[in-house]
Amino acid sequence: MLCLARAGALDFARTEYVRLGLAAVRDHADTVALGARLLKDVALGARGQRRVAFAKASRKAYEDLYDRFGGVYGAINAATMTLVAGDPVAAATRAAAALQIPEPKGVTGEGAYYALASRAEALFLTGDRDAARSAMSAALALAPRAYAAHASTLRQLEMICREVAADSDWLDPFRPPVCAHFTGHILAPGGAEALDGADLRHRVDGLIRAQRVGFAYGGLAAGGDIVFAEAVLNAGAELHVVLPVGLASFVEVSVAPFGGDWVERFEHCLDRAASIRYAAQDPYRGDEQVFAYSSQFAMGCAVLRAQTLSTEAIQLAIWDGHPTAGPAGVSSDLAYWALGGRRRATIDVDRPPPAPRALMADGSGGQRAMKAMLFADVQGFGTLRDDQIPAFIEGVMGRIADAVGALDARPIHVETWGDGVFLVFDQPIDAALAALALLEAHRGLDLGALGLPRGLGLRIGGHYGPVHLRTNPLTKAPAVIGAHVVVAARIEPDAAPGSAYVSEALAGALATFHGDVVRCGYVGRTQGRKGFPATPIFSLARAH
Repeated sequence: MLCLARAGALDFARTEYVRLGLAAVRDHADTVALGARLLKDVALGARGQRRVAFAKASRKAYEDLYDRFGGVYGAINAATMTLVAGDPVAAATRAAAALQIPEPKGVTGEGAYYALASRAEALFLTGDRDAARSAMSAALALAPRAYAAHASTLRQLEMICREVAADSDWLDPFRPPVCAHFTGHILAPGGAEALDGADLRHRVDGLIRAQRVGFAYGGLAAGGDIVFAEAVLNAGAELHVVLPVGLASFVEVSVAPFGGDWVERFEHCLDRAASIRYAAQDPYRGDEQVFAYSSQFAMGCAVLRAQTLSTEAIQLAIWDGHPTAGPAGVSSDLAYWALGGRRRATIDVDRPPPAPRALMADGSGGQRAMKAMLFADVQGFGTLRDDQIPAFIEGVMGRIADAVGALDARPIHVETWGDGVFLVFDQPIDAALAALALLEAHRGLDLGALGLPRGLGLRIGGHYGPVHLRTNPLTKAPAVIGAHVVVAARIEPDAAPGSAYVSEALAGALATFHGDVVRCGYVGRTQGRKGFPATPIFSLARAH
């Protein structure tokens, strides 16, 4: 149930909480706390009277948690939900009472952190900002690298700041280290003068220290990328590598031509990387778009991680000042990042404009383009009786058709079969808003009145990547095909009914540019099926 709640599938989580009998369990602290948390999540995602009603219900559940089991957690959460319900005076009174509860004995690590951070929350609710700041400093000292725990507290305190119209700048010193996307020029054949050496490395080391980089995402080509990666590792930060093509092909194209020393440095960085992602597993076939997509993927990963940790995402670049001739390169990376309005820092290098890279024919025989894709189906469709099919087509599929027709940005491609729907969009945000509109339209159905099972749940999977735009030889109709279409199709079966789950690539693009419109929360990984590897997935919801 907690995983479902974190994934944004609140309706399904609350239904399962009742169905499994957890709502009737009163002698287990975690179960009671979960019920209170589900009500709290609904309240924070609602407005008006619905928000107030669920905030009061959550407060009552947290009060019950405290009355039955004691401890500061239930008492302080009851105070916070009193604030959300619209009563700041009563919230401060409750928080002051919670501060009188004795501190737990013998607790260490994250447990000790949470106990003291909860007191910082209570102090902030009472209006004692200085004491709250001191408590947060002491809490972080108890578990200095528990960044996920710190982020959870920061999100709670940011929510309270919004409720009381307070500036949240006082939280900045408590944020985890910065998440960075790094980008640097690949070497020109026959020379490494401007992209190697002690002086450049010294400047990169200083930049990483000055920017407090703790997590870094980028490529690993010979030249600027590897220099950045080595400096990140030397600083004790996490290195996350994103490669555009399969490993052997990447080394052949972007590392080996510049000598064995660079291959050795590449392998050393790869061995120490915290994670390795592939934008595609295919060999390189001359399409520079895969390098641009890989950089955008890495940028999205950096922004997503920063959001997860409630910290800042920045871009670090080694740049010669020359514009890129093709779709990929440092200047293209800088331009893409600039669209999001986030901070960047560059190290200037002096070198002549590099010669254009020789491109191989990709042999695609058709057009390839970046598209956002959705797969949707209705769980439970296979159990319908034949006499229920007309009502399903007219009521359920008809409602989906109406929702698609009402979109401001229509899909450029639509396919459907049975209960399945495949939609393709030019822009990631268009796909995201379409997914949310479909979910909302389906939730508005009265399935019982249609003579259909109430458990029919719409589930949606989404992805963003390069696809082939072709013509189906059999139907002569336009076709959107390719490995990235399969990624979207593989996500959909793992979506909880009533939810939309998206790939890391789509979530990253949305977080980079549209975090004020939609939000994506990490769910977990898809189940590996039929030789396809497990894939990180994120829930999709409207930002509030």
